[in-house]
This record gives sequence, C-alpha cells and structure tokens, in this order.
Amino acid sequence: MLNLGNAGGFIFDCAGSLLDTLAAGDEAERDLFEQAGPLTQEQEDEIHSAPIEQAAAILHAKYGVGDSSQGVLAHLDDHLLPFYRDHSVALPGAVAFVRKVSQAGVPCVVVSSSPRRYLEAGLARAGILGCFRDLVTTDEAGCSKQEFPIYERALELLGSTREATWAVDDAPYALAVMKDFGLNTIAVGPRHDSTQADIRVPSLEALL
Repeated sequence: MLNLGNAGGFIFDCAGSLLDTLAAGDEAERDLFEQAGPLTQEQEDEIHSAPIEQAAAILHAKYGVGDSSQGVLAHLDDHLLPFYRDHSVALPGAVAFVRKVSQAGVPCVVVSSSPRRYLEAGLARAGILGCFRDLVTTDEAGCSKQEFPIYERALELLGSTREATWAVDDAPYALAVMKDFGLNTIAVGPRHDSTQADIRVPSLEALL
C-alpha cells in the first residue's frame, strides 16, 4: 500500500489524472480522427502517447489528415491551449493529493504527452504548478510515453529509484509500460478496474 514516508518520488500524468481535460481533447481530435477513418485502440494509443508534433505528423502523413502536419498542430493548439488556460478544472482530490505529497517533502514531476504550454497553463490555473520539480513532456524528451527513456529522465529529476517511485496515470498503455519499467503504479479514472496496477482508484480523492 501507499506510504508517503517510504516514497522517493511521484510521477504524475496530467490529462485524465490531475486535470479534467480528456473531453476537450476528444472534441479537438474528433474532426481529425473522422478524417483519419476508423482507428484501432492501438493506433489511437500510438497517437496519444507521441509528442504532439509527432502525433500531428502521424495524422497527416499516415492517415492523410489536414493539408500539413503544422495545420493539424495549429488545429489542436487553437482548441486546447485556451481551454487549459481559461476553463480546465482539477479532478476530484487531485489538488489536495499533490499538495499532500509535496508538503510531505516527496519530490514530484509530471510526465505527459501534452506540450509544456498546455501543462503550465492548466496546472497554474489549478494552483499546483509550483508543487512540481519539473514537467517532462514527450516533445522535449524526444520519445513517447510508451518508451522507457522518458521515465528515466523523470527519475533523474526526482533523484529517486524505480523501486521507491510511484507513478499515477489513467491510461492502461502508460501504466503497463511504467510497471514494466519497475515503478509502483496507481491507476486512476474510469478505466482503473480493468488495469493492472499496484493501486486502483476512481480518483485521487480516494487516497486522501
């Protein structure tokens, strides 16, 4: 079970784990995915786990979406950046749990497929941006959340070991990779019951 006294660090996903932004993301993607045609869950996971520029490039080059990858990226930015900045809200228990971990002296980072500009806007709006040692984004790391190097970077920032680090996410594919990497995992959200993780909760409120 979770014991903050033994925790060396926390890795938090953002969208769907800390901030209620998944519906906005789905809305922004709807037109793009309709242009791409029916996609399998594996294909959607490839897009969602990739750096945003790479995801835009995949949609354009692989599925013929938009006039260019930059056009796809501009579409996402136009929809999502204002939402994160002006309308996003924290999920139940997220703010209180992050503050609890931070006040216990446990270092925290975010690992996300969302670009830094989205994360900073949304986490600042929620009042918890200052709780994180840094934000690790797939575009800056140059790899997806399906690859180990992004979690290695997170551990470097935390100064923690795999065995002492807890990772929070709502996406089954990310939790599977983090578990294979050797992290302790916490699955949150509506898909938590079908996910293999050390702890499974509907929201972080359950851990307060």
